[in-house]
Amino acid sequence: MGSRLLLHIGYHKTATSWMQQRLFVPDHGYHQIARHAEVWDHIVAPHGLMFDPAVMRGKIDLAMASCPDGLVPVISSEILSGHPFFGGMGSDDYARRLKAIAPDARILISIRSQKRILTSVYMQYLLRGGTMKPELFFAGDPELGFHGFRAEHFEYHRLIALYQDLFGAANVHVITQESLKNDMDAATRRLAHFAGNETFDGVLPSQRKAYAPSYPEYAVPVLRRINKFQKSVLTPAPTIRIGTTPFGFYRGFGYVLRRPPFSWLLGRLHPVSDTVDRMFTGRFDDSNRKLAELAGAYLDLTDYGIALRAVPRDDQPATASRTKRTGTG
Repeated sequence: MGSRLLLHIGYHKTATSWMQQRLFVPDHGYHQIARHAEVWDHIVAPHGLMFDPAVMRGKIDLAMASCPDGLVPVISSEILSGHPFFGGMGSDDYARRLKAIAPDARILISIRSQKRILTSVYMQYLLRGGTMKPELFFAGDPELGFHGFRAEHFEYHRLIALYQDLFGAANVHVITQESLKNDMDAATRRLAHFAGNETFDGVLPSQRKAYAPSYPEYAVPVLRRINKFQKSVLTPAPTIRIGTTPFGFYRGFGYVLRRPPFSWLLGRLHPVSDTVDRMFTGRFDDSNRKLAELAGAYLDLTDYGIALRAVPRDDQPATASRTKRTGTG
């Protein structure tokens, strides 16, 4: 029980599933002590007038007591960063709740180039049953009192600064998805050093495989129209139901459209990425400059639209040279 708790809050679509399923495992020196259900039930879901930090604190204490010696206890759940479909509302409240629950925890925040993450978020929106065109989805709040997408949720420096204020800058580590793709060994070793994981000796070959990519962007016009006739989280009561997204016709058409001849004929079409470029080019540059100043640990932000890297703090020295371009984007 000697190791401190590592709290990984996301963001969504930043290799969180890979970390939960393949990195934060006993073979790598980690032991997950709670999953999404516990995080939802005892941290995120409780009404502000009913939230009691003692409930989750008690569950963590019990789980920490049974954590095998030498393993770092981990809670990894991207829902702690707020939901991107609804502007990330509540992310600041969750940060303060975590401080009340586990004041001595180390915090891991995973991020990704905004242009890439926005495209991925929209494709996830379709997978959950969304029907809006990219332009309408990214337009934001649909009406007074109803939350929608908000670009400021992806101004990463804001949430990182809050966690630094709450937990101390030395107790907050930022990892980019790009670093995991470009130099997985260096990125995961820096993380292990931050987490106090003394047994980590690199990611096992069997755990390096990435998760399957989403359906291609050129399939969007078909998939979002199918969602109008399928039950889903976002469309629970369609007028005519012919299946359930992400299964049924959604999966069938997605599978077919991913393969030749469609991939040959339409592979160069990227309507969501084109929309993101048109709407958000330059939008996050100022935030990313502030991120470079805040993060402290080594960050290569070339993929974020600026040629800036964070300056290492004395208490958190950089442990790697410039990341190697060995992966695919």
